[in-house]
Amino acid sequence: MSGAAKAIVGFLVGRPLIAIAIAAIVVGVLLIGTRTQHTPVTNRTEHVQLTDQQQIQMGDEEYTKTLRQNRARIISSGPGYAEVQRVAKRIEAVAARDKPDFVWRVTLIRSKEANAFCLPGGKIVVYTGILPITQNDAGLATVLGHEVAHATAEHVAERIEREHLTEVVSAILAGGLAFTPGQFVQLTALFGIDSSLRFSRSQESEADHIGLIYMARAGYDPHQAVLFWKRMLKASKGQEPPEFLSDHPSDAHRVQRIEGWLPEAEQNYVPVRA
Repeated sequence: MSGAAKAIVGFLVGRPLIAIAIAAIVVGVLLIGTRTQHTPVTNRTEHVQLTDQQQIQMGDEEYTKTLRQNRARIISSGPGYAEVQRVAKRIEAVAARDKPDFVWRVTLIRSKEANAFCLPGGKIVVYTGILPITQNDAGLATVLGHEVAHATAEHVAERIEREHLTEVVSAILAGGLAFTPGQFVQLTALFGIDSSLRFSRSQESEADHIGLIYMARAGYDPHQAVLFWKRMLKASKGQEPPEFLSDHPSDAHRVQRIEGWLPEAEQNYVPVRA
């Protein structure tokens, strides 16, 4: 092999390695400006930049917007309202041990959508469409424990930081592998999408784990979480996208993982006397 050929081969082999080295250095520099903390229950180390107060402000703004858009559909009385308030109060009391500065509040909105969410800072929204699937307080505690776990684990703040890092790293790696502008664009998008989906699924799984412990600590039988997710799987009627294309783990895999966490949850379970 001629000297020129060896130089070309060396260049082709070396570009990705150089890109990886540069990406590692850049990530290290960017992480210096973040706050390191550990998630509740799972004790995972994460890096976030937003403070609790900034997250509270972010959540309050989105919560106000949501209430304004759904003003006519807010439910403030009745059995469903009482159940949501009752269960949320117990879950919030547990979550407050991990995030004492968060301001917790829950609103029930009339909607066919089977969903609920907790915004950064502790504001919770529950849609009535989820209640036929939860069926009881323990089923609802499964949902609220999961959603509240996203807030206490600061998943939104972590995702914001992670997406920033992903954009930078994807551009560097794509630059080390692409030979045309078109390839650069395609590789950047591919790295970013794959990283985002895998990270989202890991956060969802972590929220399942933390939420299961929260519901047990709040006095709800953690075995009910398995029954809820089986009902959720049945309600989806096979309409879930393949797990590798979704930002959520499949309900079937959720059931398997939750069953694996049940021994830990049982140790945290203390039934509340009526």
